[in-house]
Amino acid sequence: MRYNNKFFETKEEAKAFQKQHGGVFYAITPRSRTETKLNFQAEMAVAYDARGERVDPEKTPFCVAWNEH
Repeated sequence: MRYNNKFFETKEEAKAFQKQHGGVFYAITPRSRTETKLNFQAEMAVAYDARGERVDPEKTPFCVAWNEH
């Protein structure tokens, strides 16, 4: 099993991707719940550790995380 995540500029893009691939939606916007913000930060760390990808939360504040079999 492989763990994946992808970051998006808009909520609509992220929700469409989630609908197609499944997974969990996270956001780090001012109105997001604290738990969601913490999960988003964890996804940023995973992206950096796994792929060396630096995520700018101001440009891509939405994330979908999913498992691939």
